Amino acid sequence: RILFTNWKVGYHTTWGKVAAGQQNTRIDKLSAHIKANYGRDKFFLAIHHEPENDVSTDPKSQMTAKDYANMFRYTVKRMKANGVTNVVFVMAYMNVEKWNNSSWWWDLYPGNDVVDWVAVDSYINAQPGGFHHGDFDYLMNRTTDEKKFPGWYDWAITKNKPIMVAEWAVYECRTKCDPNEKAKLHATVVPQLKGMPAIKAIVAFDTESDQQGLDMRIDSTPQALASFKKVAAEPIFQVRVR
Repeated sequence: RILFTNWKVGYHTTWGKVAAGQQNTRIDKLSAHIKANYGRDKFFLAIHHEPENDVSTDPKSQMTAKDYANMFRYTVKRMKANGVTNVVFVMAYMNVEKWNNSSWWWDLYPGNDVVDWVAVDSYINAQPGGFHHGDFDYLMNRTTDEKKFPGWYDWAITKNKPIMVAEWAVYECRTKCDPNEKAKLHATVVPQLKGMPAIKAIVAFDTESDQQGLDMRIDSTPQALASFKKVAAEPIFQVRVR
């Protein structure tokens, strides 16, 4: 098992203030805790994952996309200066079309020198014809306008970083449908994953009820569980982690 956690540098403050050094005590405290308790074991740390829905376009807010990038850069550089060597820093996106199409979206990326892995949280829906119904390719690369946004995977590979699917799941049907629908989408994962070689990790999200009351469990039906077991048993996931 490898730890993957998310950390918001400071609550009730702004990204701009973090980048200006106003949360140094908190950053230094975490750095000391990691060095004292985590040894040399590497683990993944996302810094304020899914920032898109917190972005403000008001430059006075200190919560713009550029403020986020500056906050991320400042935090990583300070932790490294504090002697933290075993953290794999992750930039984790939402993959929501209205944000992806925004002109400021491109400003979120902090830079290859401070990002170790690029990650995405993305979901699909088992309901035929439902919102975000689609296969694994759709989960990774959906877009409403390729001129504005080429698809998340197609963008991410331009960064030449390992890619993580940091959250993914198939929503169960909201209304009654064939219990095999979720299994059909599970069946697309491995064949299509093999066509995306930059993906080096994939993390299933599992809950009986999300904010909308939708079931995201891998075993929401016997058919879903059986199909997920087939995915998990694939040799592609039998890897040695160093």
